[in-house]
Amino acid sequence: MRTDRRFPRARRGGTLRGAVALVALAALLAGAALAGAAPATADPLPGLDPTVTATVWAHSPTTAEYRITGGYSAHSGEGDVVVRRTGTGAYTVVLEGAATSGGVAHAVAYGGGPVFCTVASWYRSPIGAPDLLIQVRCFAATGSPADSRFVTTFTNVRQVSQGRLAWFVTDQAQPTGVRTLPAAYRYDSTGGAVSYERLGTGRYRFLMNPNPASEGGAIFPMSHVTALGSAAVHCQLDPPDVWVVHCANAAGNPVDARFVVTYGSRVDLLGRASGPRFASGVFYGEDVSGTWIGGESYNSTIPGFGGAAGTVVGTGRYQVRFAGTGTGYGTPFVNSFVTSLQRPPRGYCVLAGWFPSGADTVVSVNCYAWLGVPANLNARISYTT
Repeated sequence: MRTDRRFPRARRGGTLRGAVALVALAALLAGAALAGAAPATADPLPGLDPTVTATVWAHSPTTAEYRITGGYSAHSGEGDVVVRRTGTGAYTVVLEGAATSGGVAHAVAYGGGPVFCTVASWYRSPIGAPDLLIQVRCFAATGSPADSRFVTTFTNVRQVSQGRLAWFVTDQAQPTGVRTLPAAYRYDSTGGAVSYERLGTGRYRFLMNPNPASEGGAIFPMSHVTALGSAAVHCQLDPPDVWVVHCANAAGNPVDARFVVTYGSRVDLLGRASGPRFASGVFYGEDVSGTWIGGESYNSTIPGFGGAAGTVVGTGRYQVRFAGTGTGYGTPFVNSFVTSLQRPPRGYCVLAGWFPSGADTVVSVNCYAWLGVPANLNARISYTT
């Protein structure tokens, strides 16, 4: 199969709406504030805090500036998506007409090579048009900045019709004790606060309400994490429902870092519980047997668990088939994850491609040990139409 496949889709501008406006966070995590103290909060600007969801496939890594055309974007603002290259491996994604506050952005490298990406910041445009700007940084296996294609997502959804949704942004890399995040930095549909603590260098635990017993139906956690900042850092989670995050540099050494997390059950990565078809699963690549990968998954198109099958096509190269989600468009995401508690991450995974196959969707991922050697790692994969 070709690993560089992406199918055009129609823009869905203005069709994804939330019911609750956000508590504002002025110029959220903008610029140099990301690497230092927590950003300041401020009163919301009237009418400028809508619910925004976005998925972007940035496909031209060396172009100075381009407007994504042909349907290669989906965001709930009124404009298009523009990607600007501001330096080697440095990009600003502009969501036109989507200025808002709060929320979380994620990023992952696309194309299959040993590259990883972080989110450096996102913020409402300070002057001019009412846009939302997301800054992405990408790095080669050595930790040097590297031009790369990537997928980035954004959501500040604060209401779900089913399941559970939580997202948060850490505001310190070295918190003292258990730190409860300010309201503007987090959301949990169970109504609880979100806290986190540093367990050791590059190792954190976050604390939230448990999944509600009244939710009903199968509960399978969808969770993804992205390192926050301009340094070459990769973060990943422990197994599906162990709320521990590990962060390491390009050589695999634990480092303290800020990060963002989206967590939920029966929702997609954008926090939507109805409308799109979506699926999320964990696949235990470290325990492959022949060409089959064991795992667990949740799929909105079928009742209960299941609806996903993983196969090995080479060392660290997997294809996952999500039943019933096949369309000409959609967006996947991938993180590697740790299976043994107390053990540091072994590497990272990247997107290699995705395409519809009959009624299903096939997502291809490549995984690498530190410094870019292909390796069979555990992969946490999500897909949404």
